[in-house]
Parts: sequence; C-alpha cells; structure tokens
Amino acid sequence: MTATQAPHPSANPTPDPAPAAVSDNAILAISARAAQLRSQGLDVVDLAAGEPDTATARFITEAAAHAALHGDHHYSSAAGDPALRAAVAAQLPTAASPTSEPLTAAPFTADPFTAEDVQITLGTKHALSLALGAVLRPGEDVLLARPGWPGHTGAVLAAAGRPVHVPVSAANGFLPTAADLEAARTPGTRAVVLASPANPSGAVLSGQDWAAIATWATTHDVWVICDDVYAQLVYDTDDVGDVQGPARAVHLLHVAPGARQRCIIVGGVSKAYAMTGWRVGWLAGPPQVIAAARRHISRTITHVPNITQAAALAALTAGATAERATNGSADEVGDVMDATDAVGQAVNGYRRGRDLLVAALDALPGISCPTPAGGMFVFPDVTAAMGRGGWSSTVQMAADLLEQTGVAVVPGEAFDAPGHLRMCFAVSPAALATAVERLVTVLTPQSSGAAAPAQSGSVDGAATGAGVSVAVNVDEGGAP
Repeated sequence: MTATQAPHPSANPTPDPAPAAVSDNAILAISARAAQLRSQGLDVVDLAAGEPDTATARFITEAAAHAALHGDHHYSSAAGDPALRAAVAAQLPTAASPTSEPLTAAPFTADPFTAEDVQITLGTKHALSLALGAVLRPGEDVLLARPGWPGHTGAVLAAAGRPVHVPVSAANGFLPTAADLEAARTPGTRAVVLASPANPSGAVLSGQDWAAIATWATTHDVWVICDDVYAQLVYDTDDVGDVQGPARAVHLLHVAPGARQRCIIVGGVSKAYAMTGWRVGWLAGPPQVIAAARRHISRTITHVPNITQAAALAALTAGATAERATNGSADEVGDVMDATDAVGQAVNGYRRGRDLLVAALDALPGISCPTPAGGMFVFPDVTAAMGRGGWSSTVQMAADLLEQTGVAVVPGEAFDAPGHLRMCFAVSPAALATAVERLVTVLTPQSSGAAAPAQSGSVDGAATGAGVSVAVNVDEGGAP
C-alpha cells in the first residue's frame, strides 16, 4: 500500500488554493440546500449535519445565562477558566487502571492530567489548528487517513504542513493500522492525526491497534494527535477502568501511557453535549505544546469568551452540581438530576437510532451498512444501488434523494469515498423514522428511481431549477 501524496515542497511546492478557487464543501452544500427547501415550507429531514439536532440542555444554557447576568464581564486568562481546565483534565484518559499491564514497552506512567496540561480553545477545530501549529515547521508532513474527515486536511494546510493521505480500507473501518502508517511515512513525517471513533465511519481503534501505533510513533519520533471529539459517543466497546459513566473507546493513553510525551489530545463539548454553536474545546499535551498554544491565543483572540466557558463547565461538572442539589422545587431538582447522565441519555438514544438506520439500510438490496461502534454516522456502501438507480456518483445520488424524498445525506466523495453515503442518526426518533420510511420507499428495487409518495409539505413536486449543485474538494473543508 502506498501513500497518496503531493510532491515534497522542497522539490515542487503546492500552494494552498486561493479562496476563489476553493470548491464549496459538499457537507455544507447539502445542508444549505436542505435549509433552503425547509424555508420554502417543505418537509425535509436533515441527516447530513455533523451535529445532534437537539437543543443544548437547559441546565447548560441556564449556567450561561447566570454567567451573563452575574459573572465576570472582563478579560480573563488566556489559558482558560481554571475550573474548566481542571474539569477537562479529570476526564482525560490515563492508564486503564493502576495495575494494568501496558501493551507496549514504553515506560509506564499513570500520572493524571492536571489543569496545567490543558488549554481551552474555540472548539475542537481551533484546538487541532493550535496543536499542529505547535509541532509543525513549514512543509513538514502529517499523515491522515483517507477516506477521512476533510477538516483534518484543511487544518494541516492552514498550519503550512503537507497532508500525506494514508489509504485505508472499508474492511478495517477506514482506520489506519501501524503498517499503513509505516507504508505512508516519509522522511518529513512529523505527526499523524487519528480520530477514534472516526468520522465518517464511526469505527474505533482497538487497544492492540493503539499499542502498535504507539510503538511505531515512538520508533520514528512522530507526534500522535488524537481527535477525541466523538470519544464519549461509543456504543459497542468494552468500558475502560478509569472512566466512570458511559463507555468510551479505548484510547492510546489507556494502553500506552508512556506515549504521553508525544501525544496531543484535542476535544470539546460540541458533539456529546449538543453544543456545536458554543465553540468550546481544548487541547491537552506536553508543556511545550501547551505553552505554544497559549502564546498564540494570547496574541490573537486573547481568550475564549467567559460565558461559553461557564456553559462548558456546567456540562462537564453536572454530576457535582447534582450532588449539591438538596433543596429546590421538584422541577429544579429533576432538571439537575437529568443532567447527571446527559451523555448517557444521549448515547442510549443515539444507539437506538443507529440500530434502526443500520437495520433498514442493510436490508435493502445493493446496500451494505456496517454497524458503527461510535460517533453519530452510518457510512453504507451503496455502489450496487447506484448502478441499479442509474446514478453515476453519490454526489448525484445524494442530490436526487434530497429533491425526491426530502432526506439530506452526504455523498461519499466529500470524504474521498465514492460509492458511500454518510447519514447522521443523532436526530429525533420521529425524524429518523420518517427518513427511513422515505429512503426505503425510493431505494426498494421495485420502485427504484421513483419519488417518495407525495405528502402535504413534502419536497415531492418541488419546483425544478433550484437543485443541489455540489462541487467536492476533499483537500479542503472543515464542515463536521
């Protein structure tokens, strides 16, 4: 297996495309068209968005309101609120248990993260950009799984790095192995970015996978940047000893804590707490990385807004808040108690949605839909269904499904995975049931190519000439 890569900058520089030349992001294009149809009064179910469709929990918004009315309205630390940094540190991975046997020969250390190891950022993408900026010199290489989330490529380009795309297979959930990384490694390789659960496949790396990657990274002096934004949304994996509450995917630092000095973790509250618009994230890593990120924030944005930090703190410390709720009305106590397991409730709901969507799609001839272990998406192979329906690409297929059935999905070309569609199951049960009914109707062989039955307010019969036009550029992006 060989890496797909551009010529090295020292031989043939490939500049970042000028803004006018950059194609529209396919995910945003589909979501924008869905919003346009909805604004016309049509019944659209959006499975294209990279976020839960629920509102942020009331206990979180109330914490933000309280901070707005009674909090600190002045400058604060570039590092972020100390209480928030401590809350983040408390839920970061360390060794699976004090007595666990590490799976690599790296020195064993189970020292927990502290607030000093954490930098608060404007969302996980900002954290990723800061992490790359801290470790890259211009033109150095960063290994990225392909197919994969296009935002990783965009972040590397923004940091003046050179993306080296690592071909990965559907058989392994579109996750790279240590052997894949070694096949793609160049003399200029400085870092690898890994997401587990992955976007778009939802696959998770096993402990053995992580152990082999840790050994590889140590051997070749490569930074491992862990994109943990979906780490709390895990459905089918063994729980980890040091994590309380909902199960999480096994992490690099659970099995190879000795790799901590070359590991940078980026994450945020966006996905697990339905807070994508609040823009609060973090990175955690060695002192030199945190210092570089902190300098950058101090010199640019000054700090993350105090009010959104207060909301994130409420999300991460809901259990502690509930323990203090010994008085108050029944409604107030109930709201706080519900907050103690906000992620667990979300995971249970998403699991039901995942199972419904997988069962419906996998039963359709010409569609193979693996069950994702985590994340918010299914990523079925629809190659055979495309041929039967006369679609030449999933870009065309996704556009037709939206116009014919009112269901928005993301074409696989957005992730450099032709023949696949990404669908989000983090939506309400009613919306998902409607989407499933419409998709089954149009993709069932006897009615292939036919529109879903017309309904009042449906997109069937929508005016022509306003369809989706999606130009896909997988080297750009950052839509979820």
